[in-house]
Amino acid sequence: MEGNPKIVFIGGGTGLSSVLKGIKKYPIDITAIISVGDDGGSSGDIRNSIHVVPPGDIRKVMVAMSETEPLLSTLLDYRFPSETIFGNHTVGNILLTALFQITGDYVKAIAQLCKVLNVKGTILPVAEKPLTLCALMSDGSVVCGESNITAANKCIKQLFLKENDIQATPEVIKAINAADMIVIGPGSLYTSVIPNLIVPGVKEAINQSKAKKVYICNAMTEPGETDHFTVSDHVKAVEQYLGEHSIDIILANIDHDLDPEVLGRYRSQNAEIVQIDYDEILKLNKELIADKFVYINEHKHIRHTSHKIAAYILMKLIETLD
Repeated sequence: MEGNPKIVFIGGGTGLSSVLKGIKKYPIDITAIISVGDDGGSSGDIRNSIHVVPPGDIRKVMVAMSETEPLLSTLLDYRFPSETIFGNHTVGNILLTALFQITGDYVKAIAQLCKVLNVKGTILPVAEKPLTLCALMSDGSVVCGESNITAANKCIKQLFLKENDIQATPEVIKAINAADMIVIGPGSLYTSVIPNLIVPGVKEAINQSKAKKVYICNAMTEPGETDHFTVSDHVKAVEQYLGEHSIDIILANIDHDLDPEVLGRYRSQNAEIVQIDYDEILKLNKELIADKFVYINEHKHIRHTSHKIAAYILMKLIETLD
C-alpha cells in the first residue's frame, strides 16, 4: 500500500492516552479523535468562562503522543496550586486556550502545539464547539452535563446532545473515511467514548467504512456509569449507538492477580474489575482477544499496558491489509 497504514482512535483522555503511548512508536499514521463534552475541573472552568472547546482531554493525548523532552511534557501537565491566580489550571490547558483564541481555529491551534511538541500523529476535537451531554435515566429523569451525569449515580438509558447545531469536525470525517482500522476506547464509556459517536456524522462515517472496528474494553467499572457492567455490556452499549454488528474485534483484560490493596481501594470507591462473560460475547459473534492487559502504575492506578495492546492491534492490522 502507499504510505503508512492509517488507524483512527476514538475516545477520551486518560484511557486513550495510555494506549497511544505504545502505538506511536510504530510506522503508522495515527489520528486521535477526542470528545469535547468535559465540563469539570480546569477544562470546565475554561469552557464556561469563554465558551471554548474544553482542552483537558486534548492535552492528555497530546502529551502521550509527544516525542519531546520529558520536562516539556511535565510542564504541560503542571497544575497550579488552587490558592494562586491560576488556581487548579494546567499549563497545557492555558496554552491551548490561548492558541484557540489567537487562531480562532481549534484544529489549527492543536496542530501548531503538536508541531512544537513533536507529536507523532494528528489530534482532532470531535466537534469545533463544546457540547453538552444529556442522559435520560432509567427512572425517567434527564440529567445534563458530563460531571452531573456521573454524580447522579443512576442507570443511564439514553445519551443525547443538548445542542442542535453540533456537527463533526470535517477533518474527523475525512480521517474515518481514510482509515484502515478504527479503534474505539478505552475511556469512560458514557462520558468519553459514546459522546463521540452521537455527534452527527461520526456514526454514519464509521458504519460506511470498510475498516476493521476494534473496541478496547475498560478494565474497571466506573461508579455512576458502568456499575456491575461486564465486557458484553460495554460492547452492547457502544452498539446501541453505532448499530448491531458494528464492532468486529474486542480486546478485554483477563481477571488476574493484582495487588489486593489496590483492588480494595477501587472497591471502596464502588469500582470492580470488568468480567469477561464468554457465553454472552459468543452470542455477539465477535472476535475476542483476552489477555493480561493492565498493570498498576506508580500512583497505584490500574492502567492498560500500551505495548501489549499495540502488539495485538498491529497483528490485526497486518491481517486486514494482507
